[in-house]
Amino acid sequence: MVVGFVSFENAEQLKSAVEELEGKSFGNKNLKVANVIPRPFERKVKSAMAATLNSQQTIDDASIKENAGVSIASNEVQDGATNCDGSALDDSTSKAKCARDAVTPFAHMPYGDQLEHKKNSVMQMLKKLTRNARKACPNGVSLPQWVLQSRERGGLPCEVEGIIESPVVNGYRNKCEFSVGYSQQGKPTVGFMLGNFREGVTAVEEPVDCPNVSKIACRYASTFQEFLQHSSFPIWNRFKNTGFWRQLSVREGRSAGKVADENFEANISEVMLIVQVCSVGLDEAEVTNEFERLAQAFAAGAAANSPPLPLNVFVVQDHQGISNVAPTDAPLRSIPIPKTESSLQPETANNIIEARIHDCISNLRFSISPTAFFQVNTLAAEKLYSLAGEWAGLGPDTLLFDICCGTGTIGLTLAHRVGMVIGIEMNASAVQDAYKNAEINGIKNCRFICSK
Repeated sequence: MVVGFVSFENAEQLKSAVEELEGKSFGNKNLKVANVIPRPFERKVKSAMAATLNSQQTIDDASIKENAGVSIASNEVQDGATNCDGSALDDSTSKAKCARDAVTPFAHMPYGDQLEHKKNSVMQMLKKLTRNARKACPNGVSLPQWVLQSRERGGLPCEVEGIIESPVVNGYRNKCEFSVGYSQQGKPTVGFMLGNFREGVTAVEEPVDCPNVSKIACRYASTFQEFLQHSSFPIWNRFKNTGFWRQLSVREGRSAGKVADENFEANISEVMLIVQVCSVGLDEAEVTNEFERLAQAFAAGAAANSPPLPLNVFVVQDHQGISNVAPTDAPLRSIPIPKTESSLQPETANNIIEARIHDCISNLRFSISPTAFFQVNTLAAEKLYSLAGEWAGLGPDTLLFDICCGTGTIGLTLAHRVGMVIGIEMNASAVQDAYKNAEINGIKNCRFICSK
């Protein structure tokens, strides 16, 4: 499904474009033109959104409706469909009744069954690869050996050894990106979208009962959501591409040491919060004041928890693009975190803290900047990197290339098994992190190149 979104300045332009484009053929496919603005919800939901409006006079009614919208074929509510809280659901969202269904669709299965399901999915894709390779081979050219031998493996191009289990199953993600939007009831919400924007789904629901998300990340999402109920700044409208509040990212750093599911969260020692906004056309002094208020809310929320939550860095990312996926050079701004009596922030002489946190893989300590890539499942990454090293047949004379190396985690964890590591990465801040990580861990046989 290939989709494009086009905006027009007025109705006349829209009408002429539809007449021109509708039914045009491209290759063997015909172009379909449809209105992206979703239909309104049934009356109950609209009434709830009107109630929200009464308490927030600054937000435009149409903006709320469009931002909470779900494209539907019918405005009727499907019999028996219910939301997470038991309330009636719109027909179109019965596919994903809550954030748990949208984000972790296998969560209802035992973990062993999940692994088997994923293995079967991979095997089907590999079989398709074999069939396509067989068809694509030109006449008169011998089939590759792996294709010829695939019949002996039931159509597989290679042996499939299964999927390695994650050492921790619950709350394992060290980075979560929460969308800012409106729930189906029209409430400003920080969580996960119930579907794809290309399907017209922009309703956001809280990350309740999502097993891959840590409790700490959920608590910060809840703190931010409460703050938005009283903010005069508008929430990002995905149809109009206007608004201010867009996204919250929570990054966590864990201390070294063995952990299990039941005490995994106790090892989280550092937290970075990244709030994405679009400040175009807004008064800078008012924006700065709003960030200070938010920093106070985060600090108070962290201190009110028992035990207090770690909070080391608060960064704001300013991004004007349509998608929340910002370029690596999008402006970043560190916001000071006010001290509280029960604060877990590190003491500094001038209250200036570098915008980075730390995590551990294979007993190595890694420094992570706001936009740098880092494996989201730290303990599973340890097993992955170890296996990669075994399969690579490493030795003291090996020159190891770590392609798209990010912060250098793979190369650095394997550096003690090879002669030299060359890491290559496009993200300049990640390359700086990689050099810093080599220095932190006293590793001398690594070089990093910032390039394609």
